[in-house]
Amino acid sequence: MKRTLIFGLTVCFIFFFSAISGYGADVSKGLKIGAAGPFTGAAAAPGMEIFNSIKIAIDEKNAAGGINGVKVELVMGDDAGDAAQGVNVAEKFCADNTLYAVIGPPMSNVAQATLRLYGGCDLPCITTAASNPALTEKGYKHFFRVNARDDAHGPAVAHFIAKDLKAGSVYVLSTKDTYSLGFTDQVVATLEKLGVTKIWRDTIVAGAKDYSAVLTRVKAQNPDVVLVGAKTAPDQTVMVRQMRELGIKATYFGSEGARDKKDFIEASEGAAEGAYINHFAPDIYTIPEAASYVKAYEGKYGSLSGFGPPGYEAAKIILAAMETAAADGKITKKEVLENISNTTGFKGILGFPISFDKKGDLKGGATYIFKVVGTDFKLVKVAKGE
Repeated sequence: MKRTLIFGLTVCFIFFFSAISGYGADVSKGLKIGAAGPFTGAAAAPGMEIFNSIKIAIDEKNAAGGINGVKVELVMGDDAGDAAQGVNVAEKFCADNTLYAVIGPPMSNVAQATLRLYGGCDLPCITTAASNPALTEKGYKHFFRVNARDDAHGPAVAHFIAKDLKAGSVYVLSTKDTYSLGFTDQVVATLEKLGVTKIWRDTIVAGAKDYSAVLTRVKAQNPDVVLVGAKTAPDQTVMVRQMRELGIKATYFGSEGARDKKDFIEASEGAAEGAYINHFAPDIYTIPEAASYVKAYEGKYGSLSGFGPPGYEAAKIILAAMETAAADGKITKKEVLENISNTTGFKGILGFPISFDKKGDLKGGATYIFKVVGTDFKLVKVAKGE
C-alpha cells in the first residue's frame, strides 16, 4: 500500500511539473542548468572532469553577460553512478522550475532509471557518455547524446581486434551492469560475424580487489586478446596489473572507463603499457578549436583525460538553446527542448559539427581507439559511422 501511494504521488508530481513547464517564466527569476553524474565514488575522477568542463562553459557565458543579463547557475546532482541516487537527483531537478536543462547522466544505468522522470517534466537532457542503444529507442523526445552508441562502438572495437590486431582468440570479461554487458555483447556479436571462433566469456564483480580466480581461467585458454568491459578505471587497473603478475601476455583491451591517466596509466605502474582502449571522445589536444578550452581547464584543474570535452560541448549547446528561448524575456523548458532538438551543424570543440537525429542520437558519431604509450594515450584509429 505504501509503495502504491508513493508511486501515485510521484506520477502526480511529474504531471504537475509537466503542466507548469509550458508557461513562460520571466528570465530574471533565475536560469539554472543541472549536472547529473558520479561526482563521488569510483567514477568520481571522470565525473568531476565533466562537471568542471561544464562549469568552464557556464563561467565563460556569465563573463560575457549571461543570458539577457542574467547569470546562469550550475547545480550539481551527484548520483555516485547509482540508479537509485540518480532518481533522487532527477526528482530534485524536476521540482526546480528555474532549471531548464540537464547535462547527464553519463552512465547508462542511471540514464535508463531516470528517462521517465525527466521526460515527464519536459526537462531536456544531453548525456556526454551514456551509450546503451535502448536509451533512444523508447520514444522519449527529451534525451540527446553527443557520443556514439554501443552498437557503433562494439562493432568498431571488434573490427579493430580482428583486423588490426589480427586476434584469433578473445577472452571477454565484463561487470554486470547495463553499459558493460551491452558493450561486450555488441563486440562478441561482431567478432562472431567476422569469423573469430575462439571466444570465451566471464563476468566479474565491480570493485573487487582480486580477480585471480577468473584470470586463472583466462591464462589456461591463452587468448590473443583480453577484452574488459567495466565502467571505471580502478577495476581495469586491478585487472591489468593482476594479468601481468600472473604472466598473461595477451593484449589488453579496455572499455572507455579506462581512459584515465591517473587511475589507469599511473595506478597500473607500467602494467598498462601497450594496452588499448576505446572511447567516445577524440584527442582534444589535436583540435585547434579546443585550444582555449584546454588552456582554461588545465590552468584551473590540471590534465585532461577525455571525459570533459563532451561536457563542455553539451553545455554550449544548451546555453545557445536557452538564449534563443529567452530572447523575449520569457523562457520555458519546452522551448529549450525544441531548440536543442533542432540543433544542426553546431560547431564546437570536438572537431566535427553536432547534429541530432529524430531519436536524439548524434549523427555521424565515431569510436576513438587509443593505445597506452608511456604516460599518455596515443590515438591510433578513428572508426566513423552513422
